Order: sequence, then structure tokens, then C-alpha cells
Amino acid sequence: MKFALQDKLTGLKNYQEIFEVALSLGFDGVEITHFEGPLTKETSRSILHASHATGIQASAVCGGYNYWIGDFDETNRLEAVQGIKSSLQYTAEIGAQGLIAPAAYGMFSRKLPPFHPPRGVEGDRKALLDSLTRIAEDAEKFNVNFFLEPLNRYEDHMLNTVSQAVSLAKEVGSDKIKVMADFFHMSIEEPKIEEAIALYHPYIGYYHLADSNRLEPGKGHTDFAEPLALLNNIQYKGFLSYECGLSGEAQKSLLESITFLKNVQKITHI
Repeated sequence: MKFALQDKLTGLKNYQEIFEVALSLGFDGVEITHFEGPLTKETSRSILHASHATGIQASAVCGGYNYWIGDFDETNRLEAVQGIKSSLQYTAEIGAQGLIAPAAYGMFSRKLPPFHPPRGVEGDRKALLDSLTRIAEDAEKFNVNFFLEPLNRYEDHMLNTVSQAVSLAKEVGSDKIKVMADFFHMSIEEPKIEEAIALYHPYIGYYHLADSNRLEPGKGHTDFAEPLALLNNIQYKGFLSYECGLSGEAQKSLLESITFLKNVQKITHI
């Protein structure tokens, strides 16, 4: 398994500097966060140059679209799909494993007022299946993955568990539609993180890392030992990427955390 960090965690804007920091801290990859619409040729060239210069891989793209693939507004939903389809080409060109997106973020929660969304469960599933089927066409065309991310119940009402996301991926039937499993969301929604991994690892293509308090691993009470041991046993070769807040100065916090995780990883190998 390989460890990556989201570019924004460094506090830097220049990709060359970001990738150099990742290299110096002992990370294997950099996850690109891009919340300003679809990726562009200019941006992808800058990322690819930094990747080649440092030998650090762009692990995935988080963003690269507007609105949500499960948006209640049909025009917005289709714009989200089109943005992802456009970004998938550049995701492939920079050598990233895939592009990450949830059904929606902050659009509605059944755990918060008014509790009842404007569209029912069947309507949500129909919209998501249509979006994913359209996205799968370009994912297959460019031989790159789309990673569907379940979020916790307070951030989204459509997809909260790994099993829900896997169900959609199975129905679409494309091996380029995979699930992105986030340790923070799993700590809320799954009985045990390692159980979700054990049950669904053939469909999970990427992981996000954060501790129980959504800070960097090592700063909360999440037990990383069993999940990492399981990932080692199933010979997971993909990335686990930091998506979290930081408890202190960026590089110091990241170095302490990656050292902590690598020590946990070593212990699980004994």
C-alpha cells in the first residue's frame, strides 16, 4: 500500500513545491484537489511536470466538476456529470488512478431539519445510476477509475455506507466504477472499519485517511492497526490518502503522522 496527501494540506499552491514536500516527508503520492470546475490542460501539464521531476505520483483527483452527480436539480446534475467526463481525460493524462466524487455534499441530511428530502430513495438511486452510467463511458474510454465516495449521515442522505456505494457500482457493471472508502466516514457509519474492508475490498479502489476527530492519523482514537493489517493481508497495492485537518504546523504534523502510520504498519507485519 502507498500513502498520499492532499495537495492543500501543504498550504502551498505551486505543484512543484507541493510534490517536493510530499517527497521530503516520505509520501508516495499527491492527491489533487480541484474545486474550481473541470481540470484544464494547463493544470494537468503543471501536475505532470511536478510528478516527473520528483518521481511522486498524482494519486487521484478530488473534484474537477461543478454541482453533484446526485443533485436534485436535473440541469445541475448533468453539468456535474459532464464536468467529471471532461476531467477524466486529464486525470488519466497525469497518471492518477481516478477521480473522486460523492453523490452530494451538504445538500441534504435526514438527520437534520427538515428531515424529509424532496426526492425519494428510488428517485435518488435512479439519478445516481444514470450519472454513473454516463461517467462509466468516459472512464472506460480513458482507462481510468471513477471513485464513488459514501459520506456520513450528516453530510449526505443518499450514500452513507460502503455497501450502498458497492450496490450502485455492481448495478452499473463497469470495472471502472469503484468505491472510495474514507476512514472518518466509516468510523461513523460502519460497525467496524476492518469489517467493511473485508466484505467489500474487491470494489474499493482508494482510501481516505483521517482520525476519529478528523485530524491527521494518530491524533484521535481510531484504531488503524487492524485495518492496515487487513490491507496488507489482502495485498492492497493502491493509495491511502490523507484528507483531514491538521493539529499543528503542516509539515511537522504530516511528518509525525506518516511516521506513526508507518510504525503501525511495521508492527502489523510482525
